[in-house]
Parts: sequence; structure tokens; C-alpha cells
Amino acid sequence: MAEVHVLRPPTVWDAVIVGAGLCGLALAHRLVARGQRVQLLEARGRIGGRVLTQTCEATGQPLDLGPSWYWPETEPHMVALLASLGLESFAQHDPGDALWLTDPNRSPERRIEAGGVHAGARRIAGGSATLTEALFKALPEGSVITGSALIGLRDHGESVELLRTGGPSLRARRVVLALPPRLVQERVAFDPPLHEAVDQALKDTPTWMAAQAKAVVSFATPFWRDAGHSGNAFVRHPQAVLGEVYDQSPSNGAAGGALGGFVALDASQREHFRVGLPLLIESQLAQLYGIEAQSGQLALQDWALERWTCSEADRAEPPAWPQADPLLRRGHWGGRLWFGSTETSTHGAGHMEGALASADRIAHALLAPASAATQTSDQATAIADFAAGVQRLRALAGERYRQQLVRLLSAQQHEQLTQRALLAAVDQTYSEALTLLDAFAPWSGAGHTEQGRHALTPALLKAFDGWNKALLDDALAHNGTSCALSNFPQDHQPDAELLRAITRDLAAAWREFALELNARLVATPVAQEAA
Repeated sequence: MAEVHVLRPPTVWDAVIVGAGLCGLALAHRLVARGQRVQLLEARGRIGGRVLTQTCEATGQPLDLGPSWYWPETEPHMVALLASLGLESFAQHDPGDALWLTDPNRSPERRIEAGGVHAGARRIAGGSATLTEALFKALPEGSVITGSALIGLRDHGESVELLRTGGPSLRARRVVLALPPRLVQERVAFDPPLHEAVDQALKDTPTWMAAQAKAVVSFATPFWRDAGHSGNAFVRHPQAVLGEVYDQSPSNGAAGGALGGFVALDASQREHFRVGLPLLIESQLAQLYGIEAQSGQLALQDWALERWTCSEADRAEPPAWPQADPLLRRGHWGGRLWFGSTETSTHGAGHMEGALASADRIAHALLAPASAATQTSDQATAIADFAAGVQRLRALAGERYRQQLVRLLSAQQHEQLTQRALLAAVDQTYSEALTLLDAFAPWSGAGHTEQGRHALTPALLKAFDGWNKALLDDALAHNGTSCALSNFPQDHQPDAELLRAITRDLAAAWREFALELNARLVATPVAQEAA
């Protein structure tokens, strides 16, 4: 009989993580593996947060009503975690034509999208919730308290008290709020209050997809493929109900077929049409794919009605790409308080990758440096190895920029293309550079620092000399010859103002990377306080 590990509550936890979504579960997984006593607090009655998979009663197929995709070429945290948990994935179905419906009184136009719409995206076999369930099952029994919401935090110096609904308060040496920043700002009271700049940063960070709704209609088979359709469709007229449609059928060989779509109506319009919304969705799918599309079963998830996802600010504003203030990636209350969630990540913000990148960042801050026994003894060799690794990453960055452009264009994103693609490429490069640093760093420890800066920081950062300019020059050369960007003058031939904005963005990303690299060289707050 397998041994069951049951969590025995301590008086003071090493860490309490608020939010049992992907970020919170991945962080708990990391901390528990290093012997930390961890408790997760979740307001919902289920785990997963925005990761939500339902099972179709008729066909048994999984239906993702939250995030569905990840991109192996640009999302290394997802690739590594799926491999470590032994989870399978499969390519998003893209072969066939895409449908464009720009006039509600005409038939849709069939187009072949070169390279597909989803640019190499993959899905997790069994649905995205397979990932969160695997992380949950790996934790000791009793690690997660559901149905209990955080309402306040009190800093007692040596520990933080968590005030919650449905039970007595908890105490922890470290608290991680793995929640959308706006929910933290609206729902949690802080004693003492957060600095005004931090409070404003929480308020200003949009929650990705918070006020959106997702519909998935399941069928016995993916019948649209027989007619040469990919399942991808874009509806661009004022009466659109589903703005984008895609094939959400299970992996090859599994029973069933499904079409997923993002509802084009905003939250207030969905309230007005709530009773008739299923019929409107059915009617639009029939206009796209014929009468067979009227025989499906609808699963509808309106995230704007999820009070533990959507803040009042998110309901009141149009959707926006999350760009969190660097303040939200730093420790507060002397390193006892940290902010997580996908929105706080520099790499993959808004995606599952961003949730994992945030978990990785916080895990490094909370855990002591690796023991000397696992570190390279020769600093000169380690510096040279790091520099060689950076050169490999630099060589990949141009292609990664182009991959990000393809993804943005495939998703019909037309705003700030160059900036967003460049920032995504540099953020991935910096994230992987930090992973390189952790792999063979013999330099951790406060004894190597002077006025907060580690003595080896300049030598390691030197590997990036001239990189920002070289990457920008490469990107501009590509833009100038790109047929795909010829319809976007600002990106095809950026003017001086846009170039200045891009340069500022790259410089800000560089500064934050340099600070994080230095922080990882210096002993973590845990190590400092234990000394």
C-alpha cells in the first residue's frame, strides 16, 4: 500500500501561498520539494484558477474553458514542467482553410493562412487541467484549503498573519499572493498599508482575459475537417457573437470533436443577451460550417462573472495586455510578502508560461542558494561557460523575434507589433540566461558583495554588451523586407518616436534583468535572515 504523506500544520508556516492556480501550485511544488512547509489558500471550491477543463457528457472529451495553448519554441518553462510530470501534448489542429466573415448577409470567405493560424501551438492531452491536477496530486495531503478567501494581512515583523473567511487566521514567514494584481488591490487589506506606488501598480495591471467569455461546442466528430476547413474562423462585423473560432477537438484518435470560440460581446452585452446567447452562438456556427454545427452541446464560461478572477476595474475597462510594474516583482515587508500570477511575469505574461515564470522567480527568492557541493568550483570557468551560453541565446534571439511576430499576426493582433515581439524575445532570453546562471553558479553569498552589488555582476553582464542595439537592428532589417508587415507602416518603417519608445522598453527590460541577476548572486532574503 502506497504511503500517504499528510501535512501536519505548524504554528508558523514557512510559506502560505494565496491562490491555487497554476502559479501557486507550481510554486508550492518547488518549495515542498526543497523541504518547505507550505499551505495554499484558495477562495474557490476548486483548484486551478483560470485553468478550467470540463468533460463533455456526450463524448467524454475534455473541453478547455480557460487557457488551451502553449508554444514550445518560446515557452521553456511549460516544456520543462510537462516533461518532468510525464504529461503528453499534441499539435493544435491548423491544416485546412480559415473562414473570414465580414458581412452577416454573405457567406464566409475561405482563405489559406500560410503557416497556420496558431504558429506551432500545442495543447495538453486530457486538457489543461491535467497539469494543475498533476501538481496538486504531488503535494502532501492537506496542503490546499479551498473555499476560504484572504481578506487581510498583518505584518508582525518575524511573520505575517493571514486573515481569511471560513477559518482561523494563519501565520507564515513568507506570504505569496498568486492572484491577479487587481484582485489583491480590491479585496485584501494590508496592515501596515502598502506603499502608494505599489498599490497603484496593482491597480494598473490588467487581468488577462478577465472580462472575456469562452464558448466550446462539442460534436460527435470534427465534421468540418471533411470539407477542408481547419476550424479557424474570424468574424469581423458589428453583429459578431464569436469573434474568433478554432478547432478544440481532442488529440488524434480520441472520440469527439469541438469548436471553441471567444465571445465578441462585452460583459454588459452578454448580460443583456444571456438567455438567447446559446442560440446566437449556434446560429453563427451554422453560418460558418453548415447545419451540422447546430447539433452540438455548448459549454460556456463567462469569466467576467467569476469574482475570484475578474475585478471591478477589469469589467469597466477594455481588455489590455498585462505589463506589470517591476515593483510587483520585488519582495515587500522585508521580503515577507511577494506578488505572483501570470500578470507579474516579464516572460509569457497572460499565458500559462507567465504563471510558471512567476513561480520560478519567487522560488529563487524564497529558497536558499544551492549548496557548494553542487556548484562549479572554478569561477573563471563558470563565467566563461555563462558567456558561451549567452552567445548561443543571442544567436537565437532574432529568430525568436520573428516567431513572436508570426504569433501576433496569426492571432490578428495589430497593435505595437515590433515592441511586443522584441520584448517577448528579450524576456525569453533573459529568463533562460538566469536558468544558465543557476546551473553552475559558485558565487552565491553575501560575502561577495559590496554595497549590495556582487563583485562578479559586471563580468557576467559583459556577455550582453551591444546586444540591445544588435537585436533592434536585426528586427528593423527584417521589418523592412517583410511582406506581412507591409500593411502596418509603423512597424514596416518605424519613425523616430517609435524607435525611441522601443529603445526605452529594451533598456527597462535590461535594467530589470541586471538587478535580478545580481540578486541571484547575492544571498536570498531567506539565507540572510537565517544567518
